[in-house]
Amino acid sequence: MVDVKDASTNLSGRRVLLDCLRKGTSLLLLDGGMGTMLAERGWAPPMLPEEMNLQSPDVVRAIHRAYIDAGANIVETNSFGGSSLKLAHRGLGDRAAEIAAAAARLAREAVGETNLVAGCAGPLGELLEPFGALSFEEAAEAFRPQFQGLIDGGADFILIETALDLREVKAAVAALKDLEDGKFPFVVSFTFEQQGRTVTGTPPEVAAHWARAVGAMAVGANCGMGPGAYVGVVSALREHSGLPVFVYANAGLPDDPEQWGPEDYAEASERLVKAGATVVGGCCRTTPAHIAALRQRLKGLPVLPRTHIDYLPFASRSRLMPGGREYPLTLVGEGINASRPAIKPHIASGSWGAVRDLARAQHEAGARLLDINIGLPQIDQIEAMKKAVAAVESSSDLPLSIDSDRADVVETGLRACTGIPLINSVTAKGPEVERGIRLAQRYGAVLAVLPLDEKGIPEGVEGRMTLVRRVVETADRMGYPRSMLVVDGLCMAVGADAEAPRVGLATLARIEELGCCTMLGLSNISHGMPARSAINKAWLAMAMAAGLHVAIANPLDRGVRETIAAGDLLCGHDKDAKRYLSLADSFVQVQARDQSQAQSDAAAELKKKRKNDLTDGVRNMNMKVEAKEDEWTELRRAIVQGDPDKAGDLGRAMDEAGTDPTTIINKGVVPALTEVGKLYDSGRYFLPQLLSSAGAAQKVCDVEMARIAASGESMEKGTVILATVEGDLHDLGKNVVATMLRSHGYKVVDLGKNVPCAEIEKAAREHRAQIVGLSALMTSTMFRMEEDVSALKSELPEIRVIVGGASVSDDYSRRIGADGYSPDAVGAVKLVADILENSKGE
Repeated sequence: MVDVKDASTNLSGRRVLLDCLRKGTSLLLLDGGMGTMLAERGWAPPMLPEEMNLQSPDVVRAIHRAYIDAGANIVETNSFGGSSLKLAHRGLGDRAAEIAAAAARLAREAVGETNLVAGCAGPLGELLEPFGALSFEEAAEAFRPQFQGLIDGGADFILIETALDLREVKAAVAALKDLEDGKFPFVVSFTFEQQGRTVTGTPPEVAAHWARAVGAMAVGANCGMGPGAYVGVVSALREHSGLPVFVYANAGLPDDPEQWGPEDYAEASERLVKAGATVVGGCCRTTPAHIAALRQRLKGLPVLPRTHIDYLPFASRSRLMPGGREYPLTLVGEGINASRPAIKPHIASGSWGAVRDLARAQHEAGARLLDINIGLPQIDQIEAMKKAVAAVESSSDLPLSIDSDRADVVETGLRACTGIPLINSVTAKGPEVERGIRLAQRYGAVLAVLPLDEKGIPEGVEGRMTLVRRVVETADRMGYPRSMLVVDGLCMAVGADAEAPRVGLATLARIEELGCCTMLGLSNISHGMPARSAINKAWLAMAMAAGLHVAIANPLDRGVRETIAAGDLLCGHDKDAKRYLSLADSFVQVQARDQSQAQSDAAAELKKKRKNDLTDGVRNMNMKVEAKEDEWTELRRAIVQGDPDKAGDLGRAMDEAGTDPTTIINKGVVPALTEVGKLYDSGRYFLPQLLSSAGAAQKVCDVEMARIAASGESMEKGTVILATVEGDLHDLGKNVVATMLRSHGYKVVDLGKNVPCAEIEKAAREHRAQIVGLSALMTSTMFRMEEDVSALKSELPEIRVIVGGASVSDDYSRRIGADGYSPDAVGAVKLVADILENSKGE
């Protein structure tokens, strides 16, 4: 553990500590919780904690000093909710920079020049598009003045913490990179749940690789769980990032049976250091006593060395797809390309359902990335790229390849997608390479480069390698890892140049020597030739043997899939032949099915000639019944897959066929949402999929409920009032609950956040609600929940009150007299259904 008293007198303690932090060579201590300590010293809602920086600076300064006295090396500023978006709820949005600067100055005054100040920034509390109303640009703009104030006030680095949504963090980092020439240091820390992922489905390995790709100084985990539950997460963050690792867990929540006292917390945190943590501190309910216990327990404990990452870290929001030398070939599905006749009219007309279907088909066929190219001159390519990315990400959890020759369209795709995509691609022209690297660094992406310049494609190997070396030198100078570069071998058509294959293979081998990965567009080689599939397969096998890492090809081509499976086995990239053997049965089945289909076609033709009218009538009747059953299956599948366009089309077709709207809801929507709930409970679906499916269900429900209302009937299940308690500006979870309840047919009146009890009571009376749902994220606002439950039950004894939120537990719910608690939206739907069903019985 670093002791700044031992630092060289030639350097300030801050510089010593910051150097240790960057290198991850010594253990550092972060401070503990802020909100509870502020509440003990006079803060109370509706004032925001950040307002204490202006109203009671001595209190804030004293808390910082208490943590330094306890042994912390780093303190966080009192600015967790200091974005302009959150402050606007108190009319302080235009003072975000001022409040943040005050927070940083108070921390600096407390810690002096021998310790570090982390400029703290928490989440915005709203979902980004397409799951919410907040755009990427609006999110970035909300963070920017906060970051500027923290920098101006004297923060040593920015700590973006308690992150739930990787794309929101991307917006925050982009905002920070607009300041200080994009060089101000930062750390990103995510909140993981018991299943080891964020609530939006991001596992630690994806968070870790993205943090490295975007240039973070360290990556971390905080809040959400106690220290014992974070051991596996810390180990994964270290293994996959090659960065120093922060961890600061909770010591428990009010009325939570799992409370971590200082000594127990410190003992559990020792395991975190042994798992790879280099900075340890505390989050909710931790105090200076916890930090003092950490300092005593962890003193002298060595830290693990940083790992080395030398492979391609392609990733979606929820899935890491590594590629490169030691991994199977990365097959990039080429189907979603505006130049291809099958998909071109759908892109031109904005029919994104076809794009979803093609993305899903390529995924199921074995693609590892999905390319998106919407380059039609007659359309708005910026808007089309946003829509295409949303369509593909709603249909597949594969990483994306953002494909355009326009830098603004590429940047739009990078903002729209979540994870670590491939930029496909830039040329070796000097300015273009630098622009591509800047985009890759800004958003966290792998960069593909074509070795051609103003003179075109060099004919020989040496000419191409001259350009490749120039690209590598540029990447080295700009600090972009060679392992994140993918260089295209640019093989020309064999029909036009018989030497093209030889030059292409030799170029692939030479590229790998420079520490870069290699790529080819597979079909270029056979352009203009007959029987192209045979040439493509042979060329693919030769290229894999020569060191090909990434191939852009058609995954729906069985020959391509078979060649890749066999090639990976023969190249040593399929340990114990597991992947090949898993696919071999399907290859045999496909061949058998092809033979059987040929026989069936012949038999059907013969039968067709002999059939009689009676047989025709029976067959036609059976086909109609089968088609009707298929419609229900298709509707349920569209909702489960979160495809609102297809679900809406199928619902309308049923309407036109005269199907009863109640039947559509009960036979189509309800079973689909039940399946979605099971997928969520099992950890296979996360918040994005939950919202997509709810949106698809809602599109059907809105039409059917309108039909029911027009008939004079009613199918409304009940009315629920939802609100975040007064003083709390967090309503992301509440909004998800509202979406899920609406998709299940309940009337929801959402009052928003920071809602006084009187307004909740008024709405419950006005809408004759059966249930009120209260939400609170902060431990410091939970007392409002207890007061609200008591008041509502006193004034409206017939109403049922349910509660939820990150700080709330089942034990707390029972203690304050609530009628139920749910930890998530799926559980909330079940809870509401149970309460209303029991009420009917009563």
